[in-house]
Amino acid sequence: MRLNADSAILRFFRDDIGGNLITDASGAVVYADEKSAFIGKEKTNWAAACPPAREGQRSEAWDLLRQSDGKTYMVITSTFSEGGELFQIHHLVDTSLYMDLFRDITDYSKALKVEKEHDGLTGLYNKGKFMELKTTLFRTQNAIVVFNMDVNNLKHMNDTYGHEAGDRLIKKAAESLKRIEARNVIPFRVGGDEFVVVALHMRRPEAEALRRKWAEGLRELNRVEDGIECEIACGAAYGDAGYDLEAVLAEADRRMYEDKLALKAAKAGKAGR
Repeated sequence: MRLNADSAILRFFRDDIGGNLITDASGAVVYADEKSAFIGKEKTNWAAACPPAREGQRSEAWDLLRQSDGKTYMVITSTFSEGGELFQIHHLVDTSLYMDLFRDITDYSKALKVEKEHDGLTGLYNKGKFMELKTTLFRTQNAIVVFNMDVNNLKHMNDTYGHEAGDRLIKKAAESLKRIEARNVIPFRVGGDEFVVVALHMRRPEAEALRRKWAEGLRELNRVEDGIECEIACGAAYGDAGYDLEAVLAEADRRMYEDKLALKAAKAGKAGR
């Protein structure tokens, strides 16, 4: 790999050198340039951090804190011999700017991770995150419940009222799931109108109570006069210790379609009266 003249590592040593300092075997300063002259005059951790001079010592790196302004330095220390005496040369590199850069990069990396794992419209975990956990966490629980959910009438909403109305329908569905979200209850948006909720360490009675809580939350959201009626078909399947996750997912999917047909039949029955 070739480094260009403006690479970070070259600028690190070329532009941000914090000074050069030479000490004798006892640690007394025998040379200090303008940038390193604060050593011995200001409060730092120099005495505690600086390694003692010793014959054959190779370069060592350590951190120096300048307490007057809070700056940090990386110090590269090497021992050399001259006239039978041991000396140390210390290269001080101001790392304060790079620590700020590191924090910025860390924050940016976290933001990228959130963006990668979450659905942009609803803020729920996305299909990629679901597939990741499907191969790891979701296979190793003592009990698991899977709710497979499908929002009805999204295509009709998009075709009749536009995609903005369709987005509002999806957001309302997601909001109903956020109302039951917990440390062990994880909702995902895995498709346009498809959602999955996985509950960990949960038995059947607790799962049935959770489903009732979700259904009531959805009813509350639908009482708001916003022109968006959200109807969701839901199928639940349970797995105790030693469960086959694929079988649980398939059962939840089958029951969701049963519920979808039941909802359609009930609606047709009302219309026929």
